[in-house]
Order: sequence, then C-alpha cells, then structure tokens
Amino acid sequence: MSLLTNDVIAALAMALVFPALLFVAALFLRQFRHSDAAPARVAERVVSWYSAHAQLGLWVLLLLMPLAAFVLGSAALLRTWAENADLRYFSWRVLAAIPAHWPAELVGAATVVSGYVLAMMARQLRQA
Repeated sequence: MSLLTNDVIAALAMALVFPALLFVAALFLRQFRHSDAAPARVAERVVSWYSAHAQLGLWVLLLLMPLAAFVLGSAALLRTWAENADLRYFSWRVLAAIPAHWPAELVGAATVVSGYVLAMMARQLRQA
C-alpha cells in the first residue's frame, strides 16, 4: 500500500495551492469600493506582503508550489486511471453521452455565461 493515497495527495495539493488562492482572493477583495472595511484592509496587507517579498511570494508561493500541486495531482490521476477500471468505464460513458445531450449542455453553458455577464454588468453599474 502506498503512503501517498489520494486522500493524502488531495490534502497536500490543497496546502500547496492555498497561498496562491489567498493571494487571488486578496486581489479580488481589495477591489471593493469601501477600502476602509476590514476585509479590504487585510487584503491590501496580503497583497503588499506578497509584493514586498517577491522571491518568496512570486517564485515559491505563486509559481513553484502550485506547479508542484499540478505535477503531484497529475501523477495521482494517472495512477488512479491506470488502477481503477470503474473510473475508466464511467469516464468513457460520460464522454460518449456528450453528443446525445449537446442541446442541453449548450443551454447550461449559455446560462452560466449569461449569469457571468449579468454579474459583471451589475458590478459596473454599481461602480458608476
């Protein structure tokens, strides 16, 4: 039995990606108009810390750790794909069903895209 089970790999990958997710969330939060609010101040501090520590922040936390999570996750997925016949069977069934349900999938995609466009328009109108 391998020490790196998929549960362990998932936890490790999330730990490796967390600093990058924190930075992206901070970039998002600091855009809000009320910069005197606590979340915006904390977000500004996080972004300032990352920019003040470029070697650690950019290279390690934003590039190397997510790259390590990507490589580790890809290897785990390939191993699981090779070992799990049920995963292969059901994955191919899903892919084979896509053409039969193409109109419903297009409706779903159009709904998601229109929701995104409406959210962006509401944000722009609120800022104006």
